[in-house]
Amino acid sequence: MGARHGVVRDLLLVRGGMVVTGQASLRVDVLCGGMGEMLAVGPDLDIPAGCTVVDAGGLLVMPGGVDPHTAIGADEAGFARTAEALAGGTTTILDTLYPLGASLDDAWRAWWHAAARSRVDVGVHMALPAASPDVLQGMDVLVARRGVNAFHLSMADGLSDRAILQLAGHAAACGALCRIEAQNAQAVAYLRAELARAGITGGEACLLSAPPPVEAEATGRALMLAGLKGAPVQVGPVSTTGAVACLAAARLNGQRVEGHVLAPHLVVDETAHDADAAGGGAAWTSLPPFRDGTHRRALWGALACGTIGMVASGFRPVGRPGNGLPGGLAERMRVVWRHGVQAGLLGAEEFVAVTAQAAARAFNIYPRKGAIMPGADADLVLWDPDAQETSPHGPGTPYGGIMLGGRAVQVIRGGVTVWKDNRLYDDGCYGTYVPCPAFRSGLSVELREAARLSLRDG
Repeated sequence: MGARHGVVRDLLLVRGGMVVTGQASLRVDVLCGGMGEMLAVGPDLDIPAGCTVVDAGGLLVMPGGVDPHTAIGADEAGFARTAEALAGGTTTILDTLYPLGASLDDAWRAWWHAAARSRVDVGVHMALPAASPDVLQGMDVLVARRGVNAFHLSMADGLSDRAILQLAGHAAACGALCRIEAQNAQAVAYLRAELARAGITGGEACLLSAPPPVEAEATGRALMLAGLKGAPVQVGPVSTTGAVACLAAARLNGQRVEGHVLAPHLVVDETAHDADAAGGGAAWTSLPPFRDGTHRRALWGALACGTIGMVASGFRPVGRPGNGLPGGLAERMRVVWRHGVQAGLLGAEEFVAVTAQAAARAFNIYPRKGAIMPGADADLVLWDPDAQETSPHGPGTPYGGIMLGGRAVQVIRGGVTVWKDNRLYDDGCYGTYVPCPAFRSGLSVELREAARLSLRDG
């Protein structure tokens, strides 16, 4: 996987559309250069010799989407499915890798080879199994040499408070941040065993073993632990009003914290866990489970006000470790457009923020990603804002019967059209690895002081 996109391309000029960023909407042209970068943005740009012109009349021109949470791992078949992400307007994913007993660096190498099959650009977050000396040393190597600046800590998998304190502090010291999956593992395990003894298993047990207070307690504890170490933290996936309240309180106290939500939790309700309610179909299992309308309304409100900054797909191939869903790469942005923008809850600029810009900022790849400006990667989606359709039912999607809005008419990645007219433009051009640079060296000390202030009254 190369640093850019491998070979020199023809210039490409996108003109006639409404360019939408996280800050503004302007009717300007975008000129993409031969090395996969944006050369110029402005009104009525001249057409260079030999330049391909793309007519975006009647369409929105937005940065390619950035999906901050998938769990594909070292799975070539899983990465081959990233063509689905292109279909939905996403051009970059940030994948979560579980080392599964290997050293962190060996796991990264295996993942890097598998990710060469990706149709989108891809960065990685490393899941940490423990706080052993080998893991701590491996974190240093990944940050310094491999372009990894975020580590996944799973309370749901039983990572102890002591380990979280040590890992979050070490990450902050080496210029990285932690993403904490906040669930009370002991409570979930106890409730699940109790339900199993009563003969309740599958999707129903998934719902009943992780009630909202379990997530709210774990979210508050995760924020407290990160605050004790002065560590920046990203919490998610978030699915409850209680977790939203914890995030809001921490941000009001000045703690550096962000949250993310999985797109299905915005629109799928708790009946998805009931096979009878699904007409005899398979009941879904997920952690966190899908919630009722009260929690979904809180999630939309948190997106609108910035308490939750980004929307992820949570895509996980069947059989891979981690919590997620087998589909959803193509639907992520369409869910947010239909139920956020078309429903009047979000503006187009806010849509770009929660589907692209916020994730790029959080993981230090902005403005390379999530932006339309000279020097940024030439990742663009030409979007039909008026499209609507009902998602079909199927075994691989929780979105059956749910309305989707907007449509990616044409997707450009690295200055090359890779999706158009509902089909993949398969010219052998795969995505590239996106190193996520460490945060600046003085950040840790500043964050530790901010954390002490934020916890002063607590």
